[in-house]
Amino acid sequence: MQSAIERWQELIDARARQMDAAYARLGRTSADFWDRRAHGYHRSTKDTVARDPLYLKLRDVVTPQTTVLDVGAGTGRFTLALAPQAKHITAVEPSDSMLDYLRQDAVEQGIINISYIPTTWQEAPDELSSDIVICSHVLYPIRDIVPFLTKLQAATRQACYLYLWAKAIDSVTAHLWRHFHGEERHPTPGYIHALDVMYEMGIYANVEVVNLPLSLRYPSLDIAVGEVAEQLIVADDEQPRSELRQLLATWLVERDGKLVPPIREMVCAIVYWTC
Repeated sequence: MQSAIERWQELIDARARQMDAAYARLGRTSADFWDRRAHGYHRSTKDTVARDPLYLKLRDVVTPQTTVLDVGAGTGRFTLALAPQAKHITAVEPSDSMLDYLRQDAVEQGIINISYIPTTWQEAPDELSSDIVICSHVLYPIRDIVPFLTKLQAATRQACYLYLWAKAIDSVTAHLWRHFHGEERHPTPGYIHALDVMYEMGIYANVEVVNLPLSLRYPSLDIAVGEVAEQLIVADDEQPRSELRQLLATWLVERDGKLVPPIREMVCAIVYWTC
């Protein structure tokens, strides 16, 4: 019988093989995955935190005496929102481009109680610890999940919070992947797979299922074409980009002055445990 850890790794491996093959067809690799997406990610998420279910939950537990560790901080959505009410926040983020946006916004907002650790969680110092640990939408490509979660647990003094989709965010554009690649896109693991792994590890977590507003939004069709093409691993050639433009023009809808998919929310889970 397949274990939860084996199932997790099977999903990761199938996804990685598919993406590697798609990148190879373009003569590229996924090495610069987040550097190429940092600008669009920052633009689409920077003002969405105020109504985010995880932020609202954390806002009630973070106090001026609380230290926070944000693992995979990205461009700082949670770090920047929580810093004004926390004692100190440590942001761990391996992408220089993502971390640059975080630092820039912190300077502009006059926030000085943030430390930056420019590395992956796996390579971060073992002595890092905080009262509250956050790990938002980070686990999806992590094959060696057991040591990753073990390190999160060891760093947690009070409570650890994971944020995970129920279904892969890529499911929103699954029809476009199928159009350009002629196959179904292999999904990333969801929160239910993480829960199974944690159960095998002896971590019995709480789960709060929430509806999370979709953050995919584009100021113009040109920007949508560029960012969705990167997500779909579509060649930077005139013919496929023109084809993608036509597909997006008929699929995206206008809402609040932005072009967005015709889906308002996706199911997400806040997975957390206390120490």
